[in-house]
Amino acid sequence: MIAAGFPDDWNIELAEKVNEINGWVRENRLSHPLWKWIVNPISDSMDWGITRLTDLFEALPWFTLPLVVFALIARNRQWTTALVAAACAAYPSLVGLSEPSAATLALIVISVITSALVGIPIGVAAAHHPRVDAAVRPVLDAMQTIPSTVYLIPVVLFFGIGGVPAAIATVVYALPPMVRLTTLGIRQVPEQTVEAGRMMGSTDRQLLTKIELPLAVPSILTGVNQTINMALGIVVIAALVGAGGLGQEVIRTLKVRSPGRGMVAGLAIVAIAVMLDRVVRSFVDRTPTDPAATTRRWLPFAVIGGIVAATLAGRAAGADAPPFQLDSSVADAVDSAITWFSRTAYGATSAFNDFVVRHIIVRGRNLLTDDVPWPLMVALPAALALALRKPWLAVGSVVGVLATGAVGLWAEAIDTLVQTFCAVVIAAAIAIPVGIWTGRSKRAEAVLSPVLDALQTVPSLVYAIPFVSIFSVGAVPGLIASVLYAIPPGIRITALGIKQTDGPIVEAATSFGATNRQVMRGVRIPLATPTIILALNQVIMMVLAMVIIAGLLGAGAVGFAAVEALTKPDTGLGFEVGITIMAMAMILDRLTQALAERFRPGR
Repeated sequence: MIAAGFPDDWNIELAEKVNEINGWVRENRLSHPLWKWIVNPISDSMDWGITRLTDLFEALPWFTLPLVVFALIARNRQWTTALVAAACAAYPSLVGLSEPSAATLALIVISVITSALVGIPIGVAAAHHPRVDAAVRPVLDAMQTIPSTVYLIPVVLFFGIGGVPAAIATVVYALPPMVRLTTLGIRQVPEQTVEAGRMMGSTDRQLLTKIELPLAVPSILTGVNQTINMALGIVVIAALVGAGGLGQEVIRTLKVRSPGRGMVAGLAIVAIAVMLDRVVRSFVDRTPTDPAATTRRWLPFAVIGGIVAATLAGRAAGADAPPFQLDSSVADAVDSAITWFSRTAYGATSAFNDFVVRHIIVRGRNLLTDDVPWPLMVALPAALALALRKPWLAVGSVVGVLATGAVGLWAEAIDTLVQTFCAVVIAAAIAIPVGIWTGRSKRAEAVLSPVLDALQTVPSLVYAIPFVSIFSVGAVPGLIASVLYAIPPGIRITALGIKQTDGPIVEAATSFGATNRQVMRGVRIPLATPTIILALNQVIMMVLAMVIIAGLLGAGAVGFAAVEALTKPDTGLGFEVGITIMAMAMILDRLTQALAERFRPGR
C-alpha cells in the first residue's frame, strides 16, 4: 500500500545546498566580481538614496511636506483634495510617527523611481517590438502570479537584510503593472499623430520623446500609482528583513497585542497611500489652464520661495515636531473595547476557535496527510488540467506538486492548502452573492465602495491584530484576516461581470416576460460565469498572499516557515518556502484561469 505522506528519501535537501551557497556568498561578498562590480554598487546606491531621503524627511519641519503636497495639488484648483492630502501628510507627525514614516516614505520613493527606470524602457521596447512583447508577457504573467513574499527570499541572499532588499523586492513585485501600462500607453497613441511626426521629419528618438511618451504620461503615471500601492502592500513584510519604518511599528503592536496602537500605525500607512495617490493623480486629472495664469508666471516661484522660507524659519525655531500631539485616548479606547469583548465573549469565541481548528483544519489536514496516498495528490490537479484540455498545465502541475514534496515541506504545504481552502470557501460564499447584488444595485455599490477601499488600503496585519486578542494566537485569526483581505476583489470582479451582461440577450429575456429573478438565474449569472471564476481566482491569490501574515498570527504551516526563514535569516529554508508557495500559487492560478476560459461564451 502506498504511504500517504511524501517519501522522506525523495527530499533533495535543498536548504542545506542553498545555505552552503549563502555561506560562500558571505565570504566572497567583498571580493567576487559579481558582487564587487554589480550587486554591491546597486546595493550601495540604493542604500545611499534611502538613507539620504530618510535624513531629509526627518530634517524637515513637520509642516513642510503638507505644504508641498497642498501646493502640488492646489495648482489644479482641487482645493478639497489638496486639503485632504495635506492632512494625510501631517497625520504621522501628529501621532508621533514621523521617524518611521520618513523611513517608509523614503523606501517607497526609491522603489518607485527604480521601478520606473527599469519598467518604462521595457514597456517602450515591448510596445515597439512584437518579439520583445512575446518574450516579456509570460514573464510578467508569472511575476504577477507569485506572492510578494517569495521575492524577498532570493533578494536577501544577494543583498543581505535591511532596506535595500525590501526596495528591490518591491521593484520586482511592482514591475508588471509598470511595464504593462507603459506598453498600453505607447500603443494608445493615435497612429495619425505618429504619422504626422514622421512626415515632419522626426527621427524615431524624437517621436518617442516628443510624441509617444508625452501622450502616454497618463497611463505611465497610473503604473506609478500601482507601484506605490504595491510598495505599501509589502511594507509590513519588509520589516521582517530589517526595513524598519511603519511596518516595524505594526509588528511591534502585534507583539504587545495592542490593536488600538496598531490602528494608529496602520492609518499612518493609509495616510501615506492617500497622499501619494492624490499627488500622482494631480498630474493625470488636470483641470483646464486658467487663461489668466499666463499673466501670473511668478506665482509658482513665489509659492516655492514661501515654502523654502517657512522651512528655514521652522528649522531655525526648532519646529521639528508639531505644537500638539493627538493623544492616545482613541487607541486606548480600542484596546479597552477589544479586551472587554474578548473577556465577555470568551466562551463563544473559544468554542468557535476550537470547532474551526479541531473539526475543520485538523481533520482536513489529517485526511490529506494520513489517509490520501501522495500519488493521488499529485494526480488530482493534473487530471483536472487534462479535463480542461490543458496538457502542458497537467505536466506543470505534476512538476509543481512533486517539487513541493522534494523540498521537504509536504506536510506544511498540506496544512496551508487546507487553510487556504477554508478561507477561499468562506470568502467566495460572501463575495460572490454580495458581488451579484452590488452589480445590480448602485445604492449597494455606493455603500460598500468605501468599506472595500478601506479593506484594500489598510495593511492586512492591522485589522488582523484585534482577532489575535479575541481568539488568541492560532489559525483562526489568520483565517479571518485572509477572508477580509480576499473579499474586496471578489466582490468587485463579480459585480463587474454582472454589469457586463447588460445587452440584447437580457433585453430579449425581459421582452419574453422573464422576471428579474429568472433573468438573473437564467441569463446574467450564466453569462457572467467566466468573470465570476476569475473573481474566485483573485480570491485564491489574495488568500495565498496572506500566507506569511497568517504565519505571523500563529497559523503555522508554510507561513510560519516563511517567518522563520526571514527573521533568522535562514536562506535555505526561505528557498524551500518560496518554491512551495510559488508552485501552489501558479497551479491554482492556471487551473482557475483555464476553468474560466472553458466557460467563456462561444467555446
